[in-house]
Amino acid sequence: MLTMKYKIGQIVFFKGNGFFSKLIKTYNFINYGETGFSHTGIITKVERDRVIVSEALSNGFINTRKDGSPNYYYKTWLDMKKRKCEIDIKTPIFKLINVEKNTNKYIGIPYGFLDILGILISLVFKFRFISLTGAKRLICSEAVARILYDSSNKKINFQEEFNKCYDLISPMDIYKSKFVQ
Repeated sequence: MLTMKYKIGQIVFFKGNGFFSKLIKTYNFINYGETGFSHTGIITKVERDRVIVSEALSNGFINTRKDGSPNYYYKTWLDMKKRKCEIDIKTPIFKLINVEKNTNKYIGIPYGFLDILGILISLVFKFRFISLTGAKRLICSEAVARILYDSSNKKINFQEEFNKCYDLISPMDIYKSKFVQ
């Protein structure tokens, strides 16, 4: 099997099964009519057999694991998961610059558990303006949205596209965006 061509700045979308993933999938179903993707990260380094993905997990926004090793995914594993439709990878339509530098600004920021609550409140009450934590705490899609905005010279603007603050941007918003293909 041929390995997909991976590039810095590509967005990796995951289908999770945990508690927060189920909440996000419910949100997706209500807004998009499909359960879709519940997690996202951004490729920040491409090596021969693997890629490093920066992503917001329960321990914060990371590009290295707790033991200090890179947060890598083997290309063969990603290819297999893509064939099984458990992940997808999309590329921004605009050229990105300084992705690693823009990503590093967010490394170590704690996870935005309250932002998940904000997404649910916005769903129930149809608010689009709730910003609970701003850039002081990040969920996965918020981090990716901020990095793409910074790296595209402000051309990729999900806040403007979806008329909601960064805290409320979901993985499916990015997946469905006109800014990625």
